[in-house]
Parts: sequence; structure tokens; C-alpha cells
Amino acid sequence: MELWVKINGEKKKYQGSFQAVMENLVKDGKGKEVQILCMHAPPRERRRFKRELRWYNKDIIKTASAIATWFYIREYRKIRRRIKELKNRAKYLSKGEIMYNPRIMKEVENLKSKLSEIEKKIEELKV
Repeated sequence: MELWVKINGEKKKYQGSFQAVMENLVKDGKGKEVQILCMHAPPRERRRFKRELRWYNKDIIKTASAIATWFYIREYRKIRRRIKELKNRAKYLSKGEIMYNPRIMKEVENLKSKLSEIEKKIEELKV
């Protein structure tokens, strides 16, 4: 995706994945006047961006924030599902007690730390 914007009279180009462009736009344009000049993207991303732009009454920063947040929430849910699967797989009964496989639980802890990082990023993107 390629997006040309004008932030407080200064032209700027964002290029990369849809998520990265939206994140950078929110970081650079927070509290400033932002105007879209040109956008080159696949049809699917373009439709999504236009739909969100209409939803937020042509407020570009809120739109970019919502799209970037959506990507992080999707990743957050994926990691939570993975943790749940790993915990179910790590359980085993031994003499009536539930035991957890320590190797799998270490991986669960790593995933939980990723969840906290994602939560921080979502908080940063809120407008």
C-alpha cells in the first residue's frame, strides 16, 4: 500500500503493509490536520479504508486508528486461542491431580507476554 498525505501542509508518503501504514499515520498525524492526497492499494484494502472513512465521517486519524486497532485485536484473539489450545494439551492427570507440562507452559508464558505488548500498542493507538 502507498499513501500520500498532507500533514499540516507538509507532504508525506507512507509505504508498506496496510497495518504499518495506518499505524504510522496515527503516530505522525495525532492532533494535526491530515488530508489524503493519493492512495494506491489493492481493491480489498481500498474498499475497507473507504468504508471506515465513511463510518468515521471522513476523520482520517480515527479511521487509521480503528484499522490498526482491528489488526492488533485480530492478533490478540489468535494468541488467546493458541494459549487455550496449549493449556488443554499440557494437562494430564496423575493420581487424581492435574499436572501441566512445563515446556508447554513456558511457551504459554511467552505468549502471555506478547499479549501484554499488544495491549500496550492498542492503548497507544487510541485517539
